[in-house]
Amino acid sequence: MKKLLIIGGLLLATVFAVGQKDVTTFGISVKPLIPNSFVNFTTVEADSTNFSGSWSPKASLNFGMAIRYGFTETFSLETGIYLVRRKYDVQLNDFDENLQGNMDFIFQGYEVPIQGSYFVQLGENLWMNAAGGLSIDMHASDVFSTDDLLSDTTYVDFEQYTARYKWVQLSVIANYGFEWRTRDNGYFYLGASYHQPFSPIARGEGIIKYDDQIRRVFVDLEGSYFTVDFRYFFHEDPERKRKKTKKGTR
Repeated sequence: MKKLLIIGGLLLATVFAVGQKDVTTFGISVKPLIPNSFVNFTTVEADSTNFSGSWSPKASLNFGMAIRYGFTETFSLETGIYLVRRKYDVQLNDFDENLQGNMDFIFQGYEVPIQGSYFVQLGENLWMNAAGGLSIDMHASDVFSTDDLLSDTTYVDFEQYTARYKWVQLSVIANYGFEWRTRDNGYFYLGASYHQPFSPIARGEGIIKYDDQIRRVFVDLEGSYFTVDFRYFFHEDPERKRKKTKKGTR
């Protein structure tokens, strides 16, 4: 183990660094949201007397603009603004009458992350990073959708109403990945992120109506998710170098 550390240290000391010190750069970010039971981005179920409902997340998307400022070669601060679209399928079942309703909806919001990112150089252009911080999450609006069917001579109405708990709330975020830095063509990043709100983001209500009957079930949507991250940061020269160049040309 010690030999590996020594070799790693010599390698980092001898490779040529394509650094980020004093660089403010803008980028684009695309993050597919992957349903995963490990991070509770999975089906949530509730039931009443012979009536049940399930809210199942589908593959969703988070995308937007990122801003990074490099304080040193290894540490940077990142922020930006992202649009997140969480897709769900809702299924309501009435077991007494053998009735089923299916609906889907998109719960949309915005995120402003603020995180510190630490980089370790693995090669001439390859860097590994770990990052963590907070995200300010803003939820756009409540969501309502319906389904209906004709059972014999009876019309049956299904409804789902997903209401946000708060317009703004905080989440903890963590990130890990690898970045390929070029001298003139920007930075290419591949990694993974975890997003965990401090409290549930919304309350889902499932309703069935027929023959003057109304039956309901309720669930909480946690809002946590796991993503695969694809980012690209545009090439920018260090601010100090730009200032020196301007001063020298006068």
